[in-house]
Amino acid sequence: MAEVSGYNAFISYSHKHDAVLGTALQHDLEHFAKPWYRMRALRVFRDTTNLSANPALWPSIEAGLESSEWFILLASADAAESEWVEREVRWWLDHRSLDRLLVARASPDLVWDERAQDWAADAPVPQALRGALTGQPRWADLSDIHLDGGKPMIPADRVADLAAPILGKDKDRLVGEHRRQHRRAMRLAGGAITMLAILTALAVTASFIAEGQRDAANGERDAAIQERNAAIRERNQAIANQVDLEVGQLTATDPSLAARLDVVANQFSPTPDSETELLNTTSTLLSRSLTGPTDVVTSVAFSPNGRTLAAGSGDHKVWLWNLTDPAHPGPLGQPLTGPTDYVNSVAFSPNGRTLAAGSDDHKVWLWNLTNPAHPGPLGRPLTGPSSVSSVAFSPDGRTLAAGSYGKVWLWNLTNPASPVSLGQPLTGPTGFVNSVAFSPNGRTLAAGSDDDKVWLWNLTDPAHPVPLGQPLTGPTDYVNSVAFSPDGRTLAAGSDDEKVWLWNLTNPASPARLGAPLTGPTGEVNSVAFSPDGILAAGSDDGEVRLWNLTNPAHPIPLGPPLADLGSASNVISVAFSPDGRTLATGTNEETIQLWSLPSNLLTGPIDGVNSVALSPDGRTLAAGSGAFPAVGTVWLWNLTDPGRPVRLGAPLTGPAWGIYSVAFSRDGILAAGSGDGKVWLWNLTNPAHPVPLGPPLTGPCCVSSVAFSPDGRTLAAGSDDDKVWLWNLTNPAHPVRLLPLSPNDPNNGVSSVAFSRDGILAAGSGDGKVWLWNLTNPVHPVPLGPPLTGPSSVSSVAFSPDGRTLATGSNFDNDVWLWDLTDPASPVPLGQPLTGPTGSVSSVAFSPDGQTLATGNGDDTVSLLDLDVDYAIQRICASTSNTLTPAQWDQYVSQQLPYAQPCAHPGRYGLLTP
Repeated sequence: MAEVSGYNAFISYSHKHDAVLGTALQHDLEHFAKPWYRMRALRVFRDTTNLSANPALWPSIEAGLESSEWFILLASADAAESEWVEREVRWWLDHRSLDRLLVARASPDLVWDERAQDWAADAPVPQALRGALTGQPRWADLSDIHLDGGKPMIPADRVADLAAPILGKDKDRLVGEHRRQHRRAMRLAGGAITMLAILTALAVTASFIAEGQRDAANGERDAAIQERNAAIRERNQAIANQVDLEVGQLTATDPSLAARLDVVANQFSPTPDSETELLNTTSTLLSRSLTGPTDVVTSVAFSPNGRTLAAGSGDHKVWLWNLTDPAHPGPLGQPLTGPTDYVNSVAFSPNGRTLAAGSDDHKVWLWNLTNPAHPGPLGRPLTGPSSVSSVAFSPDGRTLAAGSYGKVWLWNLTNPASPVSLGQPLTGPTGFVNSVAFSPNGRTLAAGSDDDKVWLWNLTDPAHPVPLGQPLTGPTDYVNSVAFSPDGRTLAAGSDDEKVWLWNLTNPASPARLGAPLTGPTGEVNSVAFSPDGILAAGSDDGEVRLWNLTNPAHPIPLGPPLADLGSASNVISVAFSPDGRTLATGTNEETIQLWSLPSNLLTGPIDGVNSVALSPDGRTLAAGSGAFPAVGTVWLWNLTDPGRPVRLGAPLTGPAWGIYSVAFSRDGILAAGSGDGKVWLWNLTNPAHPVPLGPPLTGPCCVSSVAFSPDGRTLAAGSDDDKVWLWNLTNPAHPVRLLPLSPNDPNNGVSSVAFSRDGILAAGSGDGKVWLWNLTNPVHPVPLGPPLTGPSSVSSVAFSPDGRTLATGSNFDNDVWLWDLTDPASPVPLGQPLTGPTGSVSSVAFSPDGQTLATGNGDDTVSLLDLDVDYAIQRICASTSNTLTPAQWDQYVSQQLPYAQPCAHPGRYGLLTP
C-alpha cells in the first residue's frame, strides 16, 4: 500500500443526523493528549459539504480519503442508509487496508455476531461492510453520548479507543498522557507568571547599574527585557492554551461563558484559530442572567419599546429591569408589591403605559408605567375571578382579558384608571384557563385550558363576544399556553403532553389543524411565543427552549439545538421575545431569568430554499429569490441600512409559478427576477418598502437561469435553458421592448450565466463549457465577437473585472477558474493556465472593486480569494524559496550558455539577456 500523508484520519458520517457528534469527535481527536505548544495532536478530515445537494463534490472527498491514514466510520442508522457513506466505505475497502478502519458506535443497535463473525442482521452498517471483516473491528462506544444542549461531551477513554491505534500508543498510557498535558498546561500558565515577575525584577535591577558601566548595563538590560518579553509570550501562549481547554469543556454546558473565554484567549494570543472561534460565536445564542426574584419566575414580558422587562414571581412580586442598554440590564428600583399570592402572569398595554398582573389572590393588579422608574398603582385591583392564571391586552389596548377557573373575564380599559367590566365572563372551559391571547387584529380571543382544549371567541365587539364553534382539540393533556403568529394566521398551543400544536386560523370560524404537532420537548410545554419574524419558541419542564422557523407553518423547520438554561434541573416556565425579535427572555422555577441574544445574521422568510441573492447599488436592500418546482417563486426583501439589524420589508414579492433562480438590480433601483416558469418579473424598488410591479412579466424563455443589467440599466439580458440569451430594452421600464434573442450556434445544457462588462460586452456561459461574447453597445444590433471561448468542462458563472479587460469563468464540474484577456474583445487571449486555487467545484466568481482579487464560491462550502497581482506572487516565491535554483540546476533546466544568475537577486535582468 502506498504511503499516504496529509490527514491522520478521515471521518465518514451522516451529514443529516450525525453532524453534531462528528464535529465533537473531530475536535476531541485533534486535541487529545495535545502538548500545549502544538495546535493539534492529529489532523482529521471531516467533510462539511452536502454531497446529496451537489454530487460533483465527490473528487474533493476522494482527495481527502486518498490523503488519510485511517478511516473512522461513525456508525448509525442514518449512516447505514447514506449512499455517500456507502461510497466512502467502498473506496476505503478498494484502496486501503481493513487494519486501518475504526468504528465509532453511534447507535446502540450496532452489534457484532461472534458466531457468524459478522455484523448482526439488524445492525446499522453500510452494506459494503457486511462480510468484509474477519473479526470484530476496533471501536469506541459513543451510543450513550448526550447530543442536546451544545457540544457533546465524549469521555477521555472513549476518545482514546480511537486515538491510541492512530497514534500507535497504548490506550492507558495515552489517557495518562492526556491528563498530564492538561495539568502541564495549567502549571505552565502559573509558572510563566512567576518567571515573568523574576525577569521583570532583573530588568529593573539592570537599569540601575552604575553610570560607569552604562554600556554593559544597557546590554544586560536589553537582554533581560528581551528575555522578559519572551517569557510574556510564553506565558500568554500557555494561558491561551489552557483557556482553550476550558472552552472545549464549557461549550456544551455554558456557551456564553465559553464565548467570553474565547475573547480572553484571543487577547492573550491572537491567532487565526482564536479569531475563527470568535467568529463562530456570531451564530451562537448567548445569554446572561437576571436575578432578584426569590421564588419561581412564572411570567416574563417586554414593554412595547423593548426597554423594560417585567417578571411575575411566586414571591408575590412583579420585578422590573431597565434594558435600554441590553449589555448592562439593571433593576428598576424595588419590585412592585400588592399581590398576596403567586403572580402568575404579567402583560404590558400596547402603549407601554399600563402593566397588568394576574395573581392567585383572585385579583388583577394594574400599575402606571408611564415612567418605569417610578411606577404607581392604578386604583384598586380588579376583582371577580378566582385565581387569575393569565392576562392579556387587546392590540388597541382597550380590552383586558383574564383567565381563571372555567372563565375568561373582560374589562374595558379605555381609561386604565377607571376600568369597566364587560358583563358576564366568557364560559365553556371546564378547567383552569391557563393562557389567553388576542389575535393581532384583536378580533379573536384564544384560551388554553386544563380540559385539554383551546377555546375561541369573536371579539369584534368586546361587549358582545361570540363563541367561534367548537373548541380546538388534539392535545391529550393540559393546554398551558397559546400564542398567535405575527400575521394572525397560525395559533400555537403548548401542552402537558410535551407537544406544540398548530392550527390555521386564516378563517377563525373554520380553524384547521396544521399537520402533526411539533415534538422534541421531554417535559411539559409551559410557554410558547412568536417573534416578529415568525420564529416560535417553546419552553418546557426539561429545562430547554426549542425554536422553529414557522414562516411556512405547514413545514416548520427546527432552528439549531435547544437552548439549555444554566440550572440543569430547572423548568422553563415562561418565554417572551423582545419587540425587535433579537432577545428571548426565559423565566424558570429556579428564580432566574435568562436573556438570550439571538444572532442578527439569521434572516428568515424563504420557505423553499434560497437560489439567488443580490444587493441594491447602494447596499441598503437585499433581495433573495426562493422556490423550486412545484413551489411558487417568491422574492424576499430586507433593509440592510444597519447590517447588524436587518429588517424584513413586508410580505414577499409574488407572481412566478416556479422558483426564482436569479435576481439582479439595475443602477436605477429596478429589480429583475428570473423564474423557472420562463418569465422575468420586474419591480420598481426606488422605495424598497413599497415595491411597485412593472407591468406583466417578460416572456419568451423556457426557463430563466440568470439575469443581468447592462451598465446603463437600459438593457436586460436573461440566460435560459432553451440555449438562448433573451434581451429587452428597458429605457422605459414600465414598457419593456423585447429584442431579438441571441442564439449561439451550438450550445448544450442551456445558458447558465450572463454578465455585462463596463463597456457593454455581454458574456454568456453555457453548460457545455463555452463562453459566447457579443458587443451590445447597440443592443438592437448585437455583434458576435468571434467563436466561443473554450476550455472549461462546464461554465456555471461568468464575471468581468471592473475595468472590463479580464473575464473569469467558474465550473461546477472541476475546481478551475479560467481567465481571458479581453483588452481586444474581438480577439480574446487566454491568460495562462487555469487557476486551481479553489478547493472544490466553482459555482460562482466575482472580482473585487480594484480587480486585484478574485473570489470564488466553492462546492465544498468555502470561499477562495485568489490574488491576481503577479508582482505579489513573485515576491512571495522569492521570499519562500531562497537558496534554490543552484548553478547546476540552472545549467540543467535553464541554459548552459547563459551565465548563472539568481532570479530574485536581479529582478528584471532576464529581459536584457539574448541567446
